[in-house]
Amino acid sequence: MNASVISGSVAVLGDFVSADVLLPARYSFLPPEEMARNLLTDLSLQANEAACRHPVLVVGEAFGYGTGRESPARALRAAGVKAVVGGPFARMFFRNAINNGVLVIDCPALRAAGLAEGEEIVIDIDAGHIAAKGETFPIAPVPEAVKRIIEAGSLIDYGRMLMAAQNQGGVDAPADGR
Repeated sequence: MNASVISGSVAVLGDFVSADVLLPARYSFLPPEEMARNLLTDLSLQANEAACRHPVLVVGEAFGYGTGRESPARALRAAGVKAVVGGPFARMFFRNAINNGVLVIDCPALRAAGLAEGEEIVIDIDAGHIAAKGETFPIAPVPEAVKRIIEAGSLIDYGRMLMAAQNQGGVDAPADGR
């Protein structure tokens, strides 16, 4: 997977969607595909369908606040979500999502632009912007370590990749481990 460009249609969600609304605790230990079927169903069935149909979520303030469980992020990944854009984000959700291979980008200006469900966007990490609605929205640089985790698919997959590279005599990471 090339994490430097993510493009696709968006699902739009509002402010203050908690991690418990993303995926209630009662679904946390299901297989990933069942988690995806229950993603956002406490908000609405339409929210679940939109999140499962579009690879990018455009969200409001404090998305993912509340619990520190990783299962909401795993459910997003299982639903096919590649990126979540908006914010500002709850910090534990931010890290859990990245660890599970879902890119999270703080760009409240994109949310304020009034995107509608199904509109197309292009997130270009290397160029440092998001293109949508004929506009360009700047984003903060994404650290190289985060890019590598997203490219690998998750933090666990990235760790496996590093271990495999070491076992083969080469290391695909900087000497300082980042």
